[in-house]
Amino acid sequence: MTGVRSITQTRAASRHRTAALWLRGTLIAASALTPAVAAAQTSSLLLPPATTSGDDYDRGHNVGVVERGRPEYDALGVRLGSFIVNPQLNTSIGYSDNIFNDNTNKKSDVYTSFEPYVNVASDWSVHQLRLTGAADIRRFAKQTIRNQDAWNVQGSGRIDVTRDLTVRLDAQADRTYESPFSADVVANLIEPSRYLRTFLGTRTSYDSGRSRVIGTIDRTSYEFSSVRFADGLIRDQRYRDRVTYAGTGTYELGFSPSLSLYARLEADRNNYGLAQAFGAPNRDSNGYRGVFGSNFDIAGVARGTVGIGYSYRKFDASQTYRTTSGLSVEARADWFPSELTTVGILLQRRLIDVDLSNAGSSWDNRIRVTVDHELLYNLIVTVGGEVSKREYPERSSSTQVYRAEVGSRYQITRWLGLDANIGYGSNKPSGVGLGNPFDELRARFSIRIRR
Repeated sequence: MTGVRSITQTRAASRHRTAALWLRGTLIAASALTPAVAAAQTSSLLLPPATTSGDDYDRGHNVGVVERGRPEYDALGVRLGSFIVNPQLNTSIGYSDNIFNDNTNKKSDVYTSFEPYVNVASDWSVHQLRLTGAADIRRFAKQTIRNQDAWNVQGSGRIDVTRDLTVRLDAQADRTYESPFSADVVANLIEPSRYLRTFLGTRTSYDSGRSRVIGTIDRTSYEFSSVRFADGLIRDQRYRDRVTYAGTGTYELGFSPSLSLYARLEADRNNYGLAQAFGAPNRDSNGYRGVFGSNFDIAGVARGTVGIGYSYRKFDASQTYRTTSGLSVEARADWFPSELTTVGILLQRRLIDVDLSNAGSSWDNRIRVTVDHELLYNLIVTVGGEVSKREYPERSSSTQVYRAEVGSRYQITRWLGLDANIGYGSNKPSGVGLGNPFDELRARFSIRIRR
């Protein structure tokens, strides 16, 4: 009967291991807990976190290179009663050879950035409370109009109602700067596009023998600032302001300690603030998705989730925006060829709402491969690459993006570390209103101080 309670037991082991990582206050935890402060800025130059919506598939059977505890170098934090406080400060110097993302008028520049971060987490035997705060303050040497002041505050609490029933509450607010490599942002902007986002959500999980049921409900709001183009034109982006309500329901059935199947239903509602944009109705819409897939975690081999689904989005202004539907894919896996190397693979095809005028939705297709290798006990080298294509059915147009990056993380002592990254990205739109093609080479060197 060992396999009968596989989900409950292995999920509990995973939760304990994750809590231990939080209390160690590693850089990996810092990056994972502050995604909204442009995670691509604090942990990676070009490659943002995966956007698949699959459930947690880590059952504690494998440990990735960046997840592995290193007792001699792990930060200890500061005890404050029944809480552990982990402060951190990153100071960086960076370079871009195309600061305005414009190949016809390339301008290079260097910048400095200051990234303070603090994580406060309880170490109670039951329940959990966590508060985090972070910022990315970036200043350019010559093109000061590109300066950035990103920030994020987040709070979460977990209530262990019973051993099998948990309820989690999350609240978050952040100011985020958009990257044209990962969003529908026209390239020829003088000022970076930014928005204020707020999030409120709850997640309820119930484990019973081989079964697990998960339900989520959340609300996310977006408020965009105006942007300035290369020709001096200033555009009000209030037409992008919206509130999204979303909910999901997942049922997972375990067949062994290493394998389970799941089915998930998703629904969301987008409500835009303005009734019209550029003379056309706004993109108020309803979206639905059904997914069927499998989670696996095979000791010493691989872990991951693979899901196939069907997506559907219908707009209130159906005469203006096309109803779109089709096959969706979410697949993410970690392969462990050795204890010193972890290979990550992401495959994705998702139907998403579009932040462009005269377009309703698009298909986001991407494949990503990353390799983390422990060159030394305290030195990790990462190589990554991604190819993505955003397709706009209503426009018969698309945008192709190619990205690659090499980085390293060197932990000198518990409190002092160094990071170095170099990355290249190429953005190639095909169609009217998607901006001009451009490419960019970036590099950054960081000093990390933590407690």
